[in-house]
Amino acid sequence: MARDLYDIISDRREESFDPPFRREGSDDAFLQLVIQPIYNVIHNEATMSKRGTVSHSKWRNYDDLNEYFWSKKCFKQLGWPMDPASDFFADPTKTKNDIERHDHSMSRRRMSKTNFVEVRTFLHLFRSFDRMWAFFILAFQAMVIIAWSPSGSLSAIFEPAVFRNVMTIFITAAFLNFLQATLEIVLNWKAWRSLVCSQMIRHVLKFVVAIGWLIILPVTYSSSIQNPTGLIKFFSNWIGNFQSQSIYNFAVALYMLPNIFSALFFIFLPMRRALERSNSRIVRFLLWWTQPKLYVARGMYEDTCSLLKYTTFWILLLICKLAFSYYVEISPLVGPTRTIMFLGRGKYIWHEFFPYLQHNLGVVFTIWAPIVMVYLMDTQIWYAIFSTICGGVNGAFSRLGENIYLP
Repeated sequence: MARDLYDIISDRREESFDPPFRREGSDDAFLQLVIQPIYNVIHNEATMSKRGTVSHSKWRNYDDLNEYFWSKKCFKQLGWPMDPASDFFADPTKTKNDIERHDHSMSRRRMSKTNFVEVRTFLHLFRSFDRMWAFFILAFQAMVIIAWSPSGSLSAIFEPAVFRNVMTIFITAAFLNFLQATLEIVLNWKAWRSLVCSQMIRHVLKFVVAIGWLIILPVTYSSSIQNPTGLIKFFSNWIGNFQSQSIYNFAVALYMLPNIFSALFFIFLPMRRALERSNSRIVRFLLWWTQPKLYVARGMYEDTCSLLKYTTFWILLLICKLAFSYYVEISPLVGPTRTIMFLGRGKYIWHEFFPYLQHNLGVVFTIWAPIVMVYLMDTQIWYAIFSTICGGVNGAFSRLGENIYLP
């Protein structure tokens, strides 16, 4: 890089160009033959986007142009010196009739996007932060089950019936895992041609395993229900004589085994650092299920003290958030919800959107919808509070903003 910079400063860069640039006989030959055509392509694509209002699949953005110059197509199709008749320089703003009318020799088409067209949908919010959403959903389900118990206190979780109902969160977790595996395949479907074989196998296996757990956990849970009815009775008859709570507990333990290992690796950083730096095939195969092989910044983590402070910060934040949600949002609403559900359906003068729902479920949904929205979104408020407190305390002890030179 230093040598190239020296050549540019000393005007020796022209010697490395092919003769066509020197034959032009002007000082701006490189500007006209290289810079200006590329600039025209960028300008035309920006015009094609109509200030970003056109679908991103209709025009080439920076990533597409950058990836093109890093690909083999750049030398095969564009050539050097660059061919002005290449598909890369086709004007996207011209229609087919304009090209045929003004330039009969131009028998080319505009080059498409280099990368796959990303599927843009709000489902990326769940796919990108699936662990966060899964934690909030499972915690909300557990708190509602505990608050709905006869006592309504947190100690009710130690009651066998309540604890058995709380264990259904693993069935919900299996469904969320299945949803995540499905989104990984659906939203990356157009990118499969750019994936290596091991990545394809990993996505397919995760999808198959998610389907397996989505079947195994409900079936084994139905075996622990006494006097089952409906669909649970069907599953109980299906598995036959294995009427035991231990089957579901064993299935849950097996289901949680990868997460337990991930938690241990998160706590014991030296072990995680050594495993990620290892090139052993066995270790790579075990880690392959959780993440692809990383070459950049692998084995680089914070020290144990920083990790402990970071973990403590989020544990305290989530404890306060969940305690506030349970005692202020969820628990006070359980009693009125029961009353509304057991009331008879009245006659209303106004139009009813859900007139045939039993137990006034439309009213219940209307009451609980704002609570659920606040529950899912108030984490940022707690984060702002804790960040202010921790930042203020840390700044005070670090004596930030203090001028030590003043008398």
